[in-house]
Formats: sequence, C-alpha cells, structure tokens
Amino acid sequence: MQVTFKNTGMIEEAEIEVNGLTVIAGENDTGKSTVGKLLFAIIKTFNRFERDTRLFQVRDIRRLIDNYYFAARKNVDDPAVLEIGKAFFDELKNNALALVDKNKSQKEIEADISGKMRSFTETVQGLSGIRVNMEEITGHITNIIVKKPTRELVFKRSFLLYMNALLSGDIANKFSANGNYSIEGSDGRAALFKISGTPADLDIRLNDRLYFEDATFFESPALLNLADTIRFSKTEFDKTGDTKREAELLEKAYVPEYIRDLLLKLTDQRTRGKRSEIADGIRGIIGGEFYYDPDVRDFVFEKGEQKFIGVSITPGVKFLGAISILSLSGYITGNGLLVIDEPETHLHPQWQIRFAELLVRLVKDGNYILLTSHSPYLIEALKLYSDVEPLKEKTAFYISEVKGSSFVSRITNVTADISPIFEILADAYEKLEMLQLKGL
Repeated sequence: MQVTFKNTGMIEEAEIEVNGLTVIAGENDTGKSTVGKLLFAIIKTFNRFERDTRLFQVRDIRRLIDNYYFAARKNVDDPAVLEIGKAFFDELKNNALALVDKNKSQKEIEADISGKMRSFTETVQGLSGIRVNMEEITGHITNIIVKKPTRELVFKRSFLLYMNALLSGDIANKFSANGNYSIEGSDGRAALFKISGTPADLDIRLNDRLYFEDATFFESPALLNLADTIRFSKTEFDKTGDTKREAELLEKAYVPEYIRDLLLKLTDQRTRGKRSEIADGIRGIIGGEFYYDPDVRDFVFEKGEQKFIGVSITPGVKFLGAISILSLSGYITGNGLLVIDEPETHLHPQWQIRFAELLVRLVKDGNYILLTSHSPYLIEALKLYSDVEPLKEKTAFYISEVKGSSFVSRITNVTADISPIFEILADAYEKLEMLQLKGL
C-alpha cells in the first residue's frame, strides 16, 4: 500500500510504501511518529465500521432522548413527578436501544415503541408540567435505527476521534500557510481512499477496503506499568462530549484508544510456556520468559529461578517481552501492521542489533512493520540483515528532515542509498569533536 501525506502534522509531503519493513529515520520532531499514528488510525477506522455504526446509533439515541428529557424537566417542580418522568424517558431509551440490532422495518419499529410505551405515555401525559410528543420522538428514533449513517460519515466520525487522541485534532500543519491537507492511499493503480480538508472541515472518499485488517501502535514499555488502569480506562469511543472531562467526573482514567488497544492485546490471553521462533529469539536476548499473569494482574519476568513482577522489570525487557507476547497471541500477522516508535530508547546497542535480526525475520515470514528510529546501530543492522535475506523488494528506508529554519518537514525515500541518514545522525558526534577541539 502506498500512502501520500500532504501538509499533515509536521509533514509538508511524504509518499510512504508499506510493503514489509518500512523504516523512517531522522531527528526528533520531524514528523516520523505522525506517519505511524495516522496509518494506525486509518487502518483501525476502516476495520471498525460495523461496530462504530452501532456505536454512533446508540450514542445518537441516548443524546436524542436525553435532550427530550431535559426539555421536559424545565417545566416540573414536583420531585415525585420528576421521578416518574425520569423513569418514563429511561424506559423509552431502553426500548429504543433494544431495537438497534433488530432487523425490523420502519413501521415495525414504530409499532414496537408505541405498543411498549402506550400505558406509560398515558401516565406521563396526565402529569402536570410534562408534555410528550410521542409521535415526534418515535419518528426520530426510527430514523436513527433504520437510516444508518453512510460509510463515509461513520469513517469521518471515528477518524476524528482518533485524531483528537493522536494529534489533539490537529491534522493540518499549524505553521503552513496552506491550511489544506490530504492523505491518499492506493494499491498499485487502484485508489483506495482520500482524506482531505481544512482545520474546519473534513472530506472522506472511500473507494475500496484495505488489505490490512488490524494495526498495533507500540510507543513505550512504560505503559506496561499501568496495565490494569489502562485496560479499564475510558477512551474517546466510550462517551460523548468532552471525554476527558466526563472521565474525571466519573472518577475514571482516560487514555487514548491506541494505548488501550495495545494493553488489551498484551493482556488478552495466557502465553506462558508457548513457543515460537520469535519468542524463542527474544528469550535468548533477555535471558528468560516474559508473560502476563492474570492471577497477579501484572507482567512477570522469569529469569532462572527468580521472578520479577511489574515495575521491578527493566524497560528493555518489557519492550522485547511485549513484542514476544504480541507474536504469541497472534497480533503480529500477515494482514496487520505493527508500528514501533523509536525502540532504541530502551535497548542497549547489542540488543538493538539482535532485535533488528528478529524484525527482518518477521518481515521474511510475511509480516508488515513500520519503525521510526534515530539509532545508527538499529538502522544499519536492519539494512544489513534485510540485504542478507534478501528482502530488497520488501524493505524501504526514509529520512525525515526539517526544511531549513522552518517548522515543516519532508520525508524522502533513500532506500537506494541510506548514507544521508547516517550523515544526519552523525552530526551529534561532529559537535562533540568540535567541543573537544575547543577544550570544553
């Protein structure tokens, strides 16, 4: 799949090929992570259409009935009457929600709601201050259930929720004079989708489904320290309105969906004792077995006869152990994309080189990986191992650079000659040498 980004995040322009191992190198704050986050959001949004259609129908019904309740409440000053009114609207909401998954016609839905609410409606209509237009409410509910939102509308709403979590809703580059942005996906000559717009509007065109059925975004092993909290937290898909504020009011933690997605996968099933080539390779690197234990509700690292639990496990072991769990649990597959953001942060150079070998092996087995990095050890190892296999047709290297003194970056394909990557990464060593020459 080829994806073209224009004026998104920090990126002025980039054309990224996702065809096995995709490596984006460069300095911090040049748009490397933005590519992975956007690809994660696009793949996830494409593959949650059925679930999100129902999600938005349920949300719209709840909002509709709540609006009618709050409007009726304004004219009630008797607490007893208010309780009856609240019970009426709660019952109406339950009856409406029960019809969302029913394959019924418009007339059948209207008859169902009217029949179940008839006696209750008569009671409410007789109360002072409460006036209910059941015909109008029933018509609105029926329209929500029968006239499902279009695929483009569902995609738009879901994608915007991801964008609020991943980029705080800011898709377009804030420093660009041009407020328009676009993300286009294709497979060879076949156009798959186009997402474009301005900060105030978003346009979606969907031509066909994606090859990828899932995506996983791995940002930091520190997240594993909060596994239980994250698994049961609220995300942007759980509530309406200001999710963070609602979560605070309910005394619930809020996390972005991509973080909860990762932790749910890592705690999904028991993997202790399971075997695979990748898991065995990781055991060889970390010198033990890493797994999630649902009995203690935490991650465990067994090394020899010793057990280390939770925060006592080093970040490097957590990171590689998490990759092992994803492999054993079936979340690194041929129709999924694994996005790994700067893994070298927690890995010694020797572990980086051995990890590179495992990544190339995963790609050779038909998996898809997008990795961002500013480690010369990891990048060179990935290049060497991919050349040895050989995986030339399935490996692509890119460099992300800021243009001059601007706040706009460009991502360029350097697969044919990756030396520009090392020139940028070597800049820090040159500065150290200059300081040494100055006697500092």
